Formats: sequence, C-alpha cells, structure tokens
Amino acid sequence: MKMRMKLSLHILVATLSLIAAMSPALACPAVGGLPDVNCDGTATVVVVGDSLVSGIGDTKNEGKGGYVLRTQSEFREATFFRRGTPGLRTVPLLQKLKKTFLTPLESDFAQELLTADLVVLDVGRNDRWLMGLPSATFRNLKKARGIIEQSTLEQSGKAPLVVLAVLMLPNRGSQGPWVKELNEIIFSSHSKAHPADLRFDQVSKRLLSPDSIHPTSKGYAALSKVFTSYLKNEYPKYVAARGGDQ
Repeated sequence: MKMRMKLSLHILVATLSLIAAMSPALACPAVGGLPDVNCDGTATVVVVGDSLVSGIGDTKNEGKGGYVLRTQSEFREATFFRRGTPGLRTVPLLQKLKKTFLTPLESDFAQELLTADLVVLDVGRNDRWLMGLPSATFRNLKKARGIIEQSTLEQSGKAPLVVLAVLMLPNRGSQGPWVKELNEIIFSSHSKAHPADLRFDQVSKRLLSPDSIHPTSKGYAALSKVFTSYLKNEYPKYVAARGGDQ
C-alpha cells in the first residue's frame, strides 16, 4: 500500500513538473518587445477613437498622426493601426463595430481587429454634447469592448486585450467636468481582465491647443510618453495574467 502511494506521489510530482516546464512555452515570443497574444508572429496594436486619435492639432505632422504615430516609432517591429474619426461618439462606434463584423472580409477595420493583440478605446468625450450621463457613455464603452472580444473570439479563435483609456481632459466649459466624471467611472472599473488604467488624463491641460480640446505637438508627445510606458510596463503584465487560454 505504501509503495503504491509513493509511486502515485512520484507520478504526480513528475506530472506537475512537466506542466510547469511546458507552461512558459505556451506563450508565444514577444515581437519587438510587445506580446503576440494571438500567436500570429506579429505584434499588432489598434487604437480606436476620435480626433485625438487621428491627431488633429499635431502641427509637427500636418495635423495627423498624433500620439499613435509617435508611439509606433518606439516599436518599429510592431504594427499600429490608427482608427481616429473626428467627432466620434460611442453610439456610432457601436453601430460601426456591429456592421463591420457582419462582413469582416469586406472591411479593413474588421481585419485589423481580428489580427489585433491589443485594442485601445480612446473615445467618449464627444458624448457630452448629447447631454447624456457619463454613466451611459461608460455602458457603451463596455458594450464596444464586449463586441470586439466576442466577435474576434468567434471569428478568429483569439480575442485581443481591450483597454479603455482614461481620457485626456479638455478645457471647455462643461465638457471638462463631464469628462472628469466619465474618467472616474472608467478608472474605477479597472481590473486585470478588463484594464482601464491607461492614464491619458495625467497629461497637463496646459499642453492643449487654443481650441482647448486638441493637444499641441508637445501634448501629443506627452500622450505618446504615457502610451509607450504603458505598452512596455503594464500591457505585458495583463497579458501574462490572462494566460494563453480564452
């Protein structure tokens, strides 16, 4: 009886050791310092948002590019897609996501999301002019995240990590306090499974252009510094915490 128990114990220890030895190999190698979540040999980042994502006000780059372009220069082996639509609000974003995944082969946007390892949603500030509550905008952001996660998982077998950005604060009358309240809701929702701690709100409003909402070139450089640090330090931790299985 004792011999059997010892043998069983040895088998259990050997099995656990084998699993531990194999576990690191289950994660695909990083590409250019960024995780390859879907194991396709590339590191792909998609940033979805409004005019701050498109780069309006970035005089150094003729009003386009912004923080996404600057961050891409820090990760030359990775692929970045900048999906910035000036004036974008969360309801049209939901409609666009639903439509694009219905015919993914006909949509470049769908293909970008289906190959993405990381998707950042930097959107919501324009909802202020609908006179709705920040909490309603946050619900739409969660729905957008859910559509991306579910649709990519169903259609490609892997879902990217989707991060909700804490928005850079505008300096326009009632819009500033409204976005601040939205940011508080976004940040309070943060978890390892659903990160919401990309703190663009830490960039000073003194780096806004005269229109009080779009950053100057220095402002975009500051946003890029925040984004670059996040990609290097926080993003890999959340990928590791999530593990290889979905």
